[in-house]
Amino acid sequence: MNWYAITLAAHVISVIAWMAGSLYLPRLFVYHADAVPGSETSETFKVMERRLLKAITTPAMIATWVFGLTLAFHFKVVDFSAGWMWLKAALVIGLSGFHGL
Repeated sequence: MNWYAITLAAHVISVIAWMAGSLYLPRLFVYHADAVPGSETSETFKVMERRLLKAITTPAMIATWVFGLTLAFHFKVVDFSAGWMWLKAALVIGLSGFHGL
C-alpha cells in the first residue's frame, strides 16, 4: 500500500472539513442571533452549533494536525529550511487558536 498517498489524501480531506466547519459555524451564529431567544428554532441552532463544533470541526482539526505532522516527520516531505514552511506553521497555529476561541 502507498501509505504516503493515503496520509496525504486524509490530510487534504481533514483540512477541507476543518475549513468548511470553521466557515459555516459563524453563519449558524448569525441565523441563531436572528432567532427568538428560547424558541424551538433557537434551541435547534444550539444543537446544530454544538454538533458542528464537537463532532465535525474539532475532530477534523485534530486529524489535520496528526496527518500533517505525520507527513512532515515520518515521510519527511517538508523542507524546514524554507521560509514558507514557518509561515504556514504560524498560520496553522493561528487557525488552531481561532478555533479554540
